[in-house]
Amino acid sequence: MTRLSEFAERVMEASRKAGATDAIAEVIESHTQQVRFSNSQIDAMNSWTENHLALFVAVGKRVVSSDVRILDSAEAFARDLVETAKRTPPSKSYGGIASGKFKYRTSRPDRKLVQLKGPSKFALDAISAAERAGANNVGGTFFVRHERVGLASSGGALGSDERASVDLSVRAFAQPEASGHAVCCTPRLSGMDARMTGERAGELAVRAKNPLHGGQGRADLIVEPLCLGSFVQSTSDMMSALRVEISTSMFDKKIGKKVASDEVTLVDDPTKASTTARLFDHEGVPSRRNVMIKDGTLKTYFHNTSTAKRFKTKTTANAGPLTPTAFTFAAQPIPFHPIVVSGDWTVDEMIADTSHGLLLNNTWYTRYQNYATGEFSSIPRDAILAVEHGEVVGSVKNVRVSDNMLNFWKSIDALSKDSEEIYWWDEAAPPSDLPTVRARAMNITRSS
Repeated sequence: MTRLSEFAERVMEASRKAGATDAIAEVIESHTQQVRFSNSQIDAMNSWTENHLALFVAVGKRVVSSDVRILDSAEAFARDLVETAKRTPPSKSYGGIASGKFKYRTSRPDRKLVQLKGPSKFALDAISAAERAGANNVGGTFFVRHERVGLASSGGALGSDERASVDLSVRAFAQPEASGHAVCCTPRLSGMDARMTGERAGELAVRAKNPLHGGQGRADLIVEPLCLGSFVQSTSDMMSALRVEISTSMFDKKIGKKVASDEVTLVDDPTKASTTARLFDHEGVPSRRNVMIKDGTLKTYFHNTSTAKRFKTKTTANAGPLTPTAFTFAAQPIPFHPIVVSGDWTVDEMIADTSHGLLLNNTWYTRYQNYATGEFSSIPRDAILAVEHGEVVGSVKNVRVSDNMLNFWKSIDALSKDSEEIYWWDEAAPPSDLPTVRARAMNITRSS
């Protein structure tokens, strides 16, 4: 891994020699194995290796970032990017990059996972377990990921990191409109339980059989981790200081104020052993555990160096990727591994204590009508189980949660003892550690 940090350092130095006042170079080498299955059969197996250089440069307050996947001409790429920066209008919001002599922990990825061959066994185990539970059609994906990172900055950061993880997503059907979804995400091969994941998806599919059209009005929601992951994704994204600045956050001017019930504590902890554990953020600041919401009170926003200066505080070590995407700005403060601290309930106790409600396995299309105030809607998918007088009495379909996200967090009165790491590509990312929660009297409408 030292070679990657040395390569990043050469690119950073080339940027400085070309005239950059600040520069951060991050080089990533990744290897991925994928197994894809549908109709209860494996239909694709792929593996690929990628090299990726992300570079951020500043000439005074003139900033630009870009990336390249062919590294042979990386130093020429750096010189060209600096010349582009010189022609770029100055940024009023740029406050520099992190500086200091940083010390990092040691990364220790699971070598058994890194050396794994023949991952199809896990997909086959999941399929057979789902079918034994009563499913007749099973699909999903199994990924093995291994990544090495080297980073160097003109502020003094020089570090290497290595991480590996495996994640399984299983969606099982017992009828065309009766499905269940389960995932297993872990940084250790010993933590991958494909049979249990497949069995869980199959059991949910069976419980979702013969769904009726759902009603409208108020209902208590028992929200499983996979569904909660979608809500946590959008909630934690809006804790970015940049989102607050551009008025796309429901947390504006709410530091020190109640934004959730007393039962809710939410942290971001990339130091925890997880699929997204990391030694440093994309500025090279050592990663740390940050308490975002404590007993319902908002404590801080996510910060990089620039936003911290504008907010007269310190970075939380949450600088995001150096290159922008369609949805983020370069180095935008982002969450790395959100955790909702678990409670003292069991899911069975939540069900027994609920007079009228829905148990939600999963959701998609969580969309906001107003980011600044939190009005949103989300369409539950897979098993939607009706709870009446303390018992699951059947399943429903075609319902939508139409409420306010701040109200959702303030309505939570129960959290399960158990939690699990959740990741599901677009709707529940980044990976999060989440319990099952109950939110009282949420508004339910028809989705069609």
